[in-house]
Amino acid sequence: MSANPETTPDQSDFMECYRGRQSAVHHAAYLRMAKVLLALEVCARAGVRLEGKDIFDYGFGAGTFFRYCARDSRLFGVEMDRENVGAVEEMLRERGYQNLDLQTIDIARWTEHPLLGRKYDVILCSHVLEHLPDPAGFLKRIGECLHPAGVFIGLVPLNEIIMDPHHVQRLNEAKIRAFVESAGLRVTTYMEADPWLYWFQPLFTRDRGWVHQLAQVVSLGLGLPATLLGPRLWFALGRCFAFLTRSKPVQAAFILARP
Repeated sequence: MSANPETTPDQSDFMECYRGRQSAVHHAAYLRMAKVLLALEVCARAGVRLEGKDIFDYGFGAGTFFRYCARDSRLFGVEMDRENVGAVEEMLRERGYQNLDLQTIDIARWTEHPLLGRKYDVILCSHVLEHLPDPAGFLKRIGECLHPAGVFIGLVPLNEIIMDPHHVQRLNEAKIRAFVESAGLRVTTYMEADPWLYWFQPLFTRDRGWVHQLAQVVSLGLGLPATLLGPRLWFALGRCFAFLTRSKPVQAAFILARP
């Protein structure tokens, strides 16, 4: 989701990409679960608990992260596709979540959205910053939505062999820390993980065709065992996999707080 759509590549593929994809199999796909597992792992390392919290997911996609939040959490989020927003809300209510406020967002006026007038205990932005021409400006604005003791959880891609055509930032730890410092926030936890897709990463830069279909097979093939094993064991196995295959981590996760 871009803060300035006039200066970014076409993002229209994301408008309808989650429609009709709310089955358990879809939620187990690795492109979803890898992000959720890493978010849960960085929370565990930092001692961030999600129970009873006001949680805001900026760009919640198919809502997979919400499925791993406590039932007593109050869930807020924005996405572009109205049909998808309705489907995610229906899915969550069927799973017993009652405290929901999910809304569509007009990216051209994102800073004025009413949900950005609230304060939150936890804000998640998963694979958002790489789409933005001004990540520091985004972090500064979104940081204003944190309670004094609140935390921001960010996830971004790393070590792209072929840069995704939808991305405008090629990120690394130094760039992330520079954006955070410029935004007036501080990094409390930083980790790099998830080598599993390193050599497969070029497959996921295609939106259509047989290469895209192969990428979906790979995503499902990894997603099912990752879902069953959980974050701690999956990332421990990932360190062994990285050593044996010389794979680099494809994601970074970090937690930010106000000074």
